[in-house]
Amino acid sequence: MASKALDDAVVIDVATKTASSDFEPILLFFYENLGTPSVLQRILRLPEEPTLDPVQIYGYKVKLWGPYPALAKNDSSDGGLPPVLGGCAYEVTEKSQLERLKTFKGKNFALEKVKIHDISPETGKPREREGATFVWSGLPGLLKDGSLK
Repeated sequence: MASKALDDAVVIDVATKTASSDFEPILLFFYENLGTPSVLQRILRLPEEPTLDPVQIYGYKVKLWGPYPALAKNDSSDGGLPPVLGGCAYEVTEKSQLERLKTFKGKNFALEKVKIHDISPETGKPREREGATFVWSGLPGLLKDGSLK
């Protein structure tokens, strides 16, 4: 299941997704600073701090772009299981919110489809949901190993 998430990775064209008046809510995976409710509240201009659900994705890792965290696909080809990255999920329900996030992340990041894993609050069982996250799309040599944590 985890390797399938890597095979299914697709970059989302944010301009196309948000150009339509029929905006569809999108579940986004956040890590590091965007996973802080007060930070997300400020960026999205929400009236109160959002509730963020703890989740995981597979096959990605956090690297550093200078002092800033950047999500990158795991380049390990050792044949083992893809790494698990914990973070949180939030459903963006407005086109303007997605545009603000895109502006915040900048041109070195692309929105990419991912499989988001968590525990269903209704059933208590693991589930997999379609979502997206901002992944580094700039020059690979600009990233260094590391994390803010």
